[in-house]
Order: sequence, then C-alpha cells, then structure tokens
Amino acid sequence: MIARAAPPAPSAPPSTPALVGNRRPQPHRIHLSTGRVLEGNLYRSPGTRLADHLATLKGFLSVTDAVCRESGDRFHHAVLNLDHVLFIEEVVAEPAGATVAPGTLPR
Repeated sequence: MIARAAPPAPSAPPSTPALVGNRRPQPHRIHLSTGRVLEGNLYRSPGTRLADHLATLKGFLSVTDAVCRESGDRFHHAVLNLDHVLFIEEVVAEPAGATVAPGTLPR
C-alpha cells in the first residue's frame, strides 16, 4: 500500500467559539473631517480598547443608529471611510437612576 499525504488541516477560526457573537453596541461620538459629528453605536467586544478595535478594521467603520448633530438626520446603519474620521470619543452612559450626592462635587 502506498502512503498518501494527508490533506492540510483547516485553519482555526480567528476566535474561539466562546467569543463568537459577543460584540455589544457601545455609544460613540465620531468627528469627521467635514466638520460633522455623528453619534451612534460601534459594535465592540466588551473590555477591548477602542484602538485595538480600530486596528482590526479594513478602512471602514460601521456605525448603527447614527444621528448627525448638525442636521438631525438619522441613519439606521452608516459605513464611514476611516480616511474621513478625525477622532472618536467613547460616550459613557450614565446608569439609570444615577445621582450625585450633595457635597461630593469639587468646588
């Protein structure tokens, strides 16, 4: 019997099955080179840095539920060319019912 080479094993997916589908919408403010500002959600894995997420993109940024602050236009889904993005702010959402105790603000 003649031995034959085994076919190469399929390459492993870039992530483990436990990490597939764990991205969550996180609010961000995107400043564009045209002077416009969009507020919308970027889908990122919890606990990842924004810089790490941007490094994985192929030149385009997907934003959902976007609102243009200047015109008030709403977009269910927008794809932005990263060449037109000046900077991105992470918007921290306040927990529901959060209040500041009197006397705790700096003077």
